[in-house]
Amino acid sequence: MTLKSSLFKNSKVKDKDLLSLEIAEVKEIADIIFKRLNRKIEVLEAIENSVDEKIRLLESLIRKAESLKVETPKSSRHNEIVSLGRKGMPGREIAAALDIPLGEVELVLNLRGMKSPVSN
Repeated sequence: MTLKSSLFKNSKVKDKDLLSLEIAEVKEIADIIFKRLNRKIEVLEAIENSVDEKIRLLESLIRKAESLKVETPKSSRHNEIVSLGRKGMPGREIAAALDIPLGEVELVLNLRGMKSPVSN
């Protein structure tokens, strides 16, 4: 073998070794990145599970709250309107106090022959 071909062969071997080292380094970096990504994915999945559990809890609490709502029968509510009207409470204040529309208050008072006092 000539000196030139020997140097060329050595150069190829060195290039191949350098390439192998670079590939190994890239693989190492890729492994580190994938481990970090997997940890982040695990954290995100834990957060997602926590959020899902909180959603289920809130839905359960909403259902319980809705089941506890008790509608006041209209006749009882109408009696309250009349009672407050007789005490001189203006229609707007009655509506606000009972959390009902002003129109309903005025209708009930008018049907009972009462005039709604005017609020200031």
